[in-house]
Amino acid sequence: MTTMLAGAPPHGARPAAYRRTERLLLPAVFVTNLGNNIQLIASSLLIYKDLGTTLSVGWVYVLVALPQVLLSVLFGRWADRFDRRTLCVVTDILSTLTAAFLPLWLLFGGDGSSAAYGVNLVLAVLSALFMPASLALVKERVPEERLGNFNANYEFAFQGGTMLSGVLGGFAVQFFGATPLFLFNALTFAASALLLFSLGRKPAATATAGAAAEREPTDGSSTGSAEPATETVPEPATPAAPAGPVLRLGLLFSVGSVIVTVANTLLLVVVIDRFHKGAATLGIADALACTGMLAGIALYKRIKDRVDYRLLILAGYGICAGLAFIQPYALATLLPGVFLAGMTFVFGRLPSRTELMRNVADERSGRVFGAANGFGLALSLVLTLVVAYVCDRFGIIQGYATLAAFGTLATVVCVGSLYVRPHSLRSTTGAVAKGSTS
Repeated sequence: MTTMLAGAPPHGARPAAYRRTERLLLPAVFVTNLGNNIQLIASSLLIYKDLGTTLSVGWVYVLVALPQVLLSVLFGRWADRFDRRTLCVVTDILSTLTAAFLPLWLLFGGDGSSAAYGVNLVLAVLSALFMPASLALVKERVPEERLGNFNANYEFAFQGGTMLSGVLGGFAVQFFGATPLFLFNALTFAASALLLFSLGRKPAATATAGAAAEREPTDGSSTGSAEPATETVPEPATPAAPAGPVLRLGLLFSVGSVIVTVANTLLLVVVIDRFHKGAATLGIADALACTGMLAGIALYKRIKDRVDYRLLILAGYGICAGLAFIQPYALATLLPGVFLAGMTFVFGRLPSRTELMRNVADERSGRVFGAANGFGLALSLVLTLVVAYVCDRFGIIQGYATLAAFGTLATVVCVGSLYVRPHSLRSTTGAVAKGSTS
């Protein structure tokens, strides 16, 4: 007898539905991320032109991050309680209306900066619900054997939208102004809502998998099976085992958010203040980082089944964080450094997200991803303040060293614990089925 993972669809069930899921979810991720980043670029420019201070722009990013820190856990629970596709569609529709309000307000002569702050705050609240619901939707709809490839394609769509938004946003603001971009963002939310609505209802195989697993006997007997009960071990202790890897994999997922957030802050400081370069150099560095991520995703898809996921995370996050030691010395070290950092970052990010999806129970996936996202953003804000203090007090090189030390230490501790006590949900259930007590 084998024990079925709760929420995991049987192999080969409803293949057409899963193919449709991948065809529709990936472009939804791309257009949503494209619009979100263009919205931030245009809002920042609008506010800076109105108020003329760097702090006024900084508040935009605070308003974007704060709702996700405060509400991700609550909204993650909602994603486990209500239909995830419905939540995503409703969130996108509300985001469409919210984003469309700003260009209309500007056309009628309203105050731009106040409206931009308000709109970005509401969009951030909606995003705090959309993020755990959409990741839980991936867990719900994508079969386990497809998670590795899907997450790689997901990251490709995410980073592709980010890179294209920087290019399109910069040129569009220069030639057309900010107002058309706000309308474009509203259209991307509408396109995402349409794509997610087209997914259809939850496949029956997925909907009933958890119930089937709960009904399956744990005493070694099953309908139509002659396998003796003495060959299995009772499962009372099994549900507690996954808590270990889920917590540690969630921390590794959060570590990725911290590394990329603080690195982006430091990149702006080192380019402008240390190297005395302008927006063009910053744009080149951003493009190199995104290009590195895209190259890393392509390489990851080739090697993910040949290398242990723990080694990938250790090497990926570890090298990415370690490269912070060399980046701030000169442009000759910064530009190749950010490219390699982007490439190695995905070796940590993708397997941590994939393994987290594989090990978490479907009925808890929303709250787990919500908690991981909220904790990662909260820790990002704290470490950003610490690194900013170090930069102001001791210099930018020491600030980069602080990021490198944190990223390396956190990765080594979390991955090391997975080597010492892996306790994989998949290996645990398999061991129980075979009668192992380890």
